[in-house]
Amino acid sequence: MKWGLLLIILVSINSTQAFLEITEVMYNPEGSDNNLEYVEIYTDLNLTDFTIKDLKSEDLLEQVYSTDSHYALIVEENFDYTNLCATIYSVGATIGNNLNNDEDLIIILNNTEILDAIHYHKEQGAENNGKSLCKINNLWQECNPTPGLENQQTQTQDYTIEITELLPNPEGDDDAPMPQGEWIELYNYGEQEIDLTNFKLKDKANHVLTVSDTTTYTQIIEPNSYLIVYTNGKFGFLNNDGLEEIRLLTPEETEIDEVTYSDSQEANSWSKINNAWKLTKPTPGEENPKNPEKDKNSKIDIETIYLGTDKTAKFGDNIRVKVEIYKGDETKNSVKAYLHRNGEKISKTTSFNINDKYSENTITIPIQIIPNCNLKEKEGEYILRIEGLEADDEEIIELKGITQNLCEKQKAQTCTEENLVSYIQESGFETVINQADTSEETIIYESQSKRTVKNGIYFFSFVLVLLIINLTKKWNK
Repeated sequence: MKWGLLLIILVSINSTQAFLEITEVMYNPEGSDNNLEYVEIYTDLNLTDFTIKDLKSEDLLEQVYSTDSHYALIVEENFDYTNLCATIYSVGATIGNNLNNDEDLIIILNNTEILDAIHYHKEQGAENNGKSLCKINNLWQECNPTPGLENQQTQTQDYTIEITELLPNPEGDDDAPMPQGEWIELYNYGEQEIDLTNFKLKDKANHVLTVSDTTTYTQIIEPNSYLIVYTNGKFGFLNNDGLEEIRLLTPEETEIDEVTYSDSQEANSWSKINNAWKLTKPTPGEENPKNPEKDKNSKIDIETIYLGTDKTAKFGDNIRVKVEIYKGDETKNSVKAYLHRNGEKISKTTSFNINDKYSENTITIPIQIIPNCNLKEKEGEYILRIEGLEADDEEIIELKGITQNLCEKQKAQTCTEENLVSYIQESGFETVINQADTSEETIIYESQSKRTVKNGIYFFSFVLVLLIINLTKKWNK
């Protein structure tokens, strides 16, 4: 049905001598369409009582404003044509049955004579993005709106640049100097390098961030490469709460790309994945994650348990464990390590914190096994467990024998109170370790347990000395 109508249109257009041409259509303005749609005509005719028709209805044109321009605009009532150099024709509340946003057919008629027509569809562009469809060099294409003026070739096609990621709410200070703080990632998908000096990023409140040596380390973006633009302390540019809009503009303020987002989360960036925007792990200067949900989950892997050549440990040993820990989008910080069997711990609990989200951590931690001098625990397999950050891992190790010298020292330190081993075992305290320099690939933590043992030995030694002094005094008497 549509193709038959189009065939008739073509025949009618070729047969007429009228000077009239549809040159621009604003069919889906940004935001509400009400009183903002228009059809631009280039003609030397008075169009009063001419007809505009779409696929469902038609309207007669009524002139409401006249100029000597060859451009005329067909508009809805209450359309603001202030300062436009064009003759204005109104059709009432809507043009046809409203200009359809998916596709439509617009026909201009004089009585029954078809003067011009356009069949448009949203795949051509200008869909709710502030652009219109323009006829340039006899081709319909997306362009900047120019009602009443000659259509201009849009410059966006000369710049193969798009916004691919932005970080509105980093961990820590949002306004920290670069390379910390907030940033916006640009990607050049073309085959030529582009100098972005003095290009602009503008937000909803019209704050401007200019690409320069104070916001980037280079203004040249190579083909198939990324460039990070840092806010570098600029306050209030990337809002964390509510709706925000970021536009990429040329120095002449021709819009190249636009991003809208709402309600950010700390340490998560907005990333463009398959033309959709999602909260993900930040990847500045890299391809955005294809599976962002996977990156949000923390993971703990026991890499190495440092044991003897016989792959066993003794009761009383202080073993070391190398652990790989990935912290995802997790608010909890604490990680704990201990040895147990059937839920009963036979070591002190070593605890530490992982603070940074989306961080890779290689950590070597100590675990103090109880001496078992009273032979209460049996030899055999025990479970080494690392847990925290909504993740965990376990390995089985074998305990065989005891550290004899430790038990001998403890037997020699008896007093009226329980011995040192019972004191350590039953006090229930944890070994808390402090994180070292996180810039190193392997981080080793130092336990406080040795110091505790030494302090306990000093305490009981002091008590023994007092007892000896008292006994000596009694013998002298």
